[in-house]
Amino acid sequence: MISSAARDRVKLAVDQLEEAFHTYDERANDDSLDSYEAALNRGRALAFQEAAHQVKSALHDIDVKSL
Repeated sequence: MISSAARDRVKLAVDQLEEAFHTYDERANDDSLDSYEAALNRGRALAFQEAAHQVKSALHDIDVKSL
């Protein structure tokens, strides 16, 4: 069973990943960027979004297993 402190750390990681997603998503949509930099930021945003999704899924699996 996972401790509540460990669960809180995982939730914090998810929040940080989602925040990074929004940061890079906003940068990708910034009109002042050239297309190469915007594409890199879009890729970074998608990577952070996918990482957050994976961590959320793992936490859900842990929670279900501990029932």
